[in-house]
Amino acid sequence: MISLKNIISRMMWASLQISLYIACCFIFFLSSKIFACPFCGPVETPISYTILRSSEAAVGESITRPQADTQGQRRQSFSLLSKIILTSTGRSLMPLDSSVDIEAAVETSFSGTALLFNLPATGWTAIQADEMLIGYVLQAPPAKQNFLNGPNRLAWFARWLEHSNAIISNDAYAEYALAPFQEVQNSVHAFDLNLVIDRLTDPTLPQQRRGFYGLLAGLLSHAPSKQSHKACTNALIEALETKPSSDFQTGLDGIIAGLFIAIGKKTLPLLKREGLFRNDASPINQRHLLQALRFCWEYPSDTITRNRVISITRELLTVPHLSREVIVDLSRYQDWESCDNVTETWDTLGSENPFIRPAIIGYLLACPLEKSSVLLTHLRDKNIKVFEEAQQAALIPFPAAAP
Repeated sequence: MISLKNIISRMMWASLQISLYIACCFIFFLSSKIFACPFCGPVETPISYTILRSSEAAVGESITRPQADTQGQRRQSFSLLSKIILTSTGRSLMPLDSSVDIEAAVETSFSGTALLFNLPATGWTAIQADEMLIGYVLQAPPAKQNFLNGPNRLAWFARWLEHSNAIISNDAYAEYALAPFQEVQNSVHAFDLNLVIDRLTDPTLPQQRRGFYGLLAGLLSHAPSKQSHKACTNALIEALETKPSSDFQTGLDGIIAGLFIAIGKKTLPLLKREGLFRNDASPINQRHLLQALRFCWEYPSDTITRNRVISITRELLTVPHLSREVIVDLSRYQDWESCDNVTETWDTLGSENPFIRPAIIGYLLACPLEKSSVLLTHLRDKNIKVFEEAQQAALIPFPAAAP
């Protein structure tokens, strides 16, 4: 006979299962697609996107020096001279019959020519401009409401990535950083192979761009020429093996992804030779590896099979600082064969990292195998207080994974 206490306990357990299942489904949905270049890092909003959001865009001249308002925001007076309008062939300047004076927010103090944008939420904002920047903005293909603008638009920005004007160079980079991987892939024909290789192996290359050029090298390795494949692969291997001056490097994830694109499963021995699977490896480098594997999961036709992604991810399960994220990834990949190995970390690593045990509970609740219920009961019987604390923590969203 089943007691009332057991019935209530089972009802509460079922309710928890449903709550966590919904949470897991939501996490799966959010992480089911990589909508933008995952290796480009944070960037400013591209100017074309700002124009799209603006009710007005114009060119003007500063009138006064900036002054801080009561909220500490710097504001400066400008005289609007021309409006930027959209024509059938792109953008052009329409001179105003008479100048209009406005106040605009600025980040830094400057005098002279400015690009000005009237944004719905913040009002007018201004950035310093010269003739080159204005010409670039007028020539740039306008952004559209539909984010997928096609490869021709993105390819236009390739030639501006190395421009001497930092605003132009950074803006072109931002266009690529916010574009879906497929658009970057479709625009790769616009890049010079030798330039990409030179930049990838250039020690003065800004760290933020290493991952992007690593991705490009991987894509360019599939050019028809065999020499291209060899040159790109060698450059990627050199970039992988180059020891940075500090652990605080960026872009290794893009280099690893580029290798997976270029040579597929042959990348794994290179990564092991670099010691990336050892417990004493650089935690930052190992997180880069995990990020590259997530990329490969999203694009298995361009990198390695999803089964291979799962098998490599499993090898990182016992790395202490990665275990929680690996468990979440294995759950997202629906790798239920790792059920026993995941559960074993409850005792081996769970006592040291407070996020591991909640992740284990979430994994087992999402697992459709019958043995998952047995394993949950076993963990509960070990120490009911520890289990219930982990159970409560499992209902709280995990901290975001490190980039």
